[in-house]
Amino acid sequence: MRFYGTSAAEGIPNPFCSCSVCRNARQTGGAEVRRRSTFRVNERISLDLGADSFQQAIDYGDFTELAHVLVSHTHEDHFNYMMMNVRNMAIERHKEPLHIYLTDRAYDIADFYRQSQPIMKGMTTRLEEQGVIAFRKLEFNRTAIVDGMEVTPLRGNHRGNMGEDCANYLLRLQDGRKLYYGVDTGWYLPETFRALENAALDVLISECTFGLTPGRGPHPGGHLDAPSCMGLFRQLLEQGTLHEGTHIYLTHINHFTSTHAELVEWFAAQHFPCRITVAYDGLRI
Repeated sequence: MRFYGTSAAEGIPNPFCSCSVCRNARQTGGAEVRRRSTFRVNERISLDLGADSFQQAIDYGDFTELAHVLVSHTHEDHFNYMMMNVRNMAIERHKEPLHIYLTDRAYDIADFYRQSQPIMKGMTTRLEEQGVIAFRKLEFNRTAIVDGMEVTPLRGNHRGNMGEDCANYLLRLQDGRKLYYGVDTGWYLPETFRALENAALDVLISECTFGLTPGRGPHPGGHLDAPSCMGLFRQLLEQGTLHEGTHIYLTHINHFTSTHAELVEWFAAQHFPCRITVAYDGLRI
């Protein structure tokens, strides 16, 4: 498993920005530079296919074996629709379509693509007919089997382009480990807390979009920050979602207030039984 991108929508450094965080990323490089969010579960399964997927494929591994994309929501930093036609332009590729999974109202974007001439030159229906891509619909709180892996979308506290709730994914991997991918969500919804009760996760990948930004309150909507992350983790520990052996990774981080080094230092000072790692682009689990 590998983080292909760990930033929020603007990336770090934002190409139009000269704030201290972006200047630091340009000067320091390495873990301070963040591409838009994508997480590779294995060769065949990806969580999102983001706006920087072309460069990510060069840096961290191509998509020649990729067969399933679990889309969190329809914001462009998480689902780069141009990649559907990029796959079409491959001279040699697998005959199996690239299966694109959308949950609830997010699936409505498939019809928007089919009917929109400006989107990929109006080619969406033809790509489906030719087996280049295939749209699949998932339902919240209902488990599906994707390439031998149990996948359960749970509602995130965040809205996409189609007015949909973002899908956060509870995965039971082929080796039995349980992973929750909670990216693009504020404080968890009551139904999501209930669904995760006593889950005993092996891995929690949590967003920490606003980093050390102050004044957002203990239960923010839309996105989390470092203090609200810690409050969330404590509640998840109390209800059995986490245990001392759970490894937490933080991702989807913006440039508003904190560098990678500052976030690492802040979380290292927290007293919490689970190991917490501030993820960076290219990090392997």
